Amino acid sequence: MTEIIVPILTPFNEKGEIDGEKVKTHVQNLLRKGVDIIFVNGTTGVGPALSKDEKRKMLDYVLDVTNKVIFQVGSLNMKEVLELVNYANERDIIAVASYPPYYFSIPKDFVVKYFKEICEASKHPVYLYNYPGATGKDVDVNLAKEIGCIKGVKDTNPDFAHTIRYKELGIKTYNGLENLAIASLSILDGTVVGAGNYMPELFSQLREYIKAGDMRKALDLQLKINEIDGTTIPYGKISSMYYLVKELQGYDVGVPRPPMYPLEEDKVKELIEKVRKIWNKSE
Repeated sequence: MTEIIVPILTPFNEKGEIDGEKVKTHVQNLLRKGVDIIFVNGTTGVGPALSKDEKRKMLDYVLDVTNKVIFQVGSLNMKEVLELVNYANERDIIAVASYPPYYFSIPKDFVVKYFKEICEASKHPVYLYNYPGATGKDVDVNLAKEIGCIKGVKDTNPDFAHTIRYKELGIKTYNGLENLAIASLSILDGTVVGAGNYMPELFSQLREYIKAGDMRKALDLQLKINEIDGTTIPYGKISSMYYLVKELQGYDVGVPRPPMYPLEEDKVKELIEKVRKIWNKSE
């Protein structure tokens, strides 16, 4: 069966600290709603903005509920990356993952060395988190082949042909865009969807329609998902998720932490009204 992977948001309290109980409540709900794997410290979880200790805490809070975890360890500090890999080595998880070193202009052989060091240190399979739009680096199929030890990939890329090519390597392959979930669940090993934080049941239903061969209903649902996801963009997709989880899933996951700023009350009300209107269509 294809897999639905959710890059979990990171619940913060008003002091900007991670709320472990809210993490656990959220994970439990996601699993009940059909999510298969939790991706920890990804973009949706503001991974690049978390400290090393916060990344460890997030892993352990999630592991209190499930070991169906991919642990994202990427950092511009290689010592920190390897410390996180070693921390993961002591735990039962599916894989560790990393984006390539970003911000700096570096040659491709440095990217290769970076991932090979992770592979050498890790007892778990190593997945590539390829997000060219955020990192400015595209670790495509040819570079992944040169690295030689990548066992899976999350390709956050609107070019689906780019994603498909990773299957040439015989590795687990997922696309990371909500608006391509129908294609990912039909062709790839699954989908990685940040919007699954607040509408996991829609992605689960999408998979069921595809499994049943009802592509008309699957397409209609994909369009609904696209419309809801697109509605959040002007408000900040990540910040919006905190309010939409509370509205659509019925429990509190805290507040976003700057630079993902909390929304003003009028913006929250406006966002919820727009999303509710779409959510209630054809129900």
